[in-house]
Amino acid sequence: MSTTTHASAANPAASPEGSSPTDTRAFMTKLAGRGYSQFRHILVQLPDEDKPRASTLSRMVTGRRHRELLLYMLLISCWTWLSKQDEPLPAGAWTRALTAPGSLTWSPSTLSRAWKHLEELGLIEEREREDRLVRVTPRREDAQEAYTPPGGRDDRWNTYFTIPDVFWHDEWFAKLTMPALAVLLVVAKETSYQDECRFTYNRMDAWYGLKARTVQTGVKELRDTGLLFTREETISAPLSATGKTIQVHYSLTGEFSYASRIAMQKKAQAELRAREKKASTKSKVKMKRSTPRTKKN
Repeated sequence: MSTTTHASAANPAASPEGSSPTDTRAFMTKLAGRGYSQFRHILVQLPDEDKPRASTLSRMVTGRRHRELLLYMLLISCWTWLSKQDEPLPAGAWTRALTAPGSLTWSPSTLSRAWKHLEELGLIEEREREDRLVRVTPRREDAQEAYTPPGGRDDRWNTYFTIPDVFWHDEWFAKLTMPALAVLLVVAKETSYQDECRFTYNRMDAWYGLKARTVQTGVKELRDTGLLFTREETISAPLSATGKTIQVHYSLTGEFSYASRIAMQKKAQAELRAREKKASTKSKVKMKRSTPRTKKN
């Protein structure tokens, strides 16, 4: 069964002028039905410690592919339902979803160029034209394989972090600069299993392929917006001039926090189990009703 692509279908009595960018984003995330999107850790960092760790995020930042990163994130966010569509989404749906005050300017031509760059980066399959529409299929976050959902597997290539739908609903995708978005993704990845993480600016290039200046800029912006909390801890350092040093711990706040993201995942999993149980019960009842009765002699 295909899914409608029109945001107005969620509310037929909506504005006669058509769906707004806000309506479109809300409907897209509603179709996904989880409250968050899943992104593999390998979007941010490759897992083998004895090999280069920089991955797709580094390529996006150094190549100034802000537009492509947002488009790829939206594609992955929609893929749970978009993969079941009979028809591809029209360009207007993508550009409308990515439009917000202060955002990058989107048009059919900038969208087409962004898809082209994603294809060159190996992050989408070769595009297929269907009449006037273009079918787009994502590839895995490190661009090395075809895309499959990461859930249900816990090996290093499939561990994932989540980004809540408020990223789209509250227009953080439009408000954050590329450095801030990069740091948001790094901290979200590093707090998949813990409240906070620690990193030093001088190791960010080796760990993530991000320059110290970029990370400093991103940290400041996220702190200024209230999305990032920093905690300083003084620890012993016997070989330092003062005998002590300060470690900085980073954590995301609000719905981006570790606690909130874990709660959303547990809620989504519980709802999925409830739906599966309900569907199984209905199937058993249907089978029972359809079983022919045997006549008694």
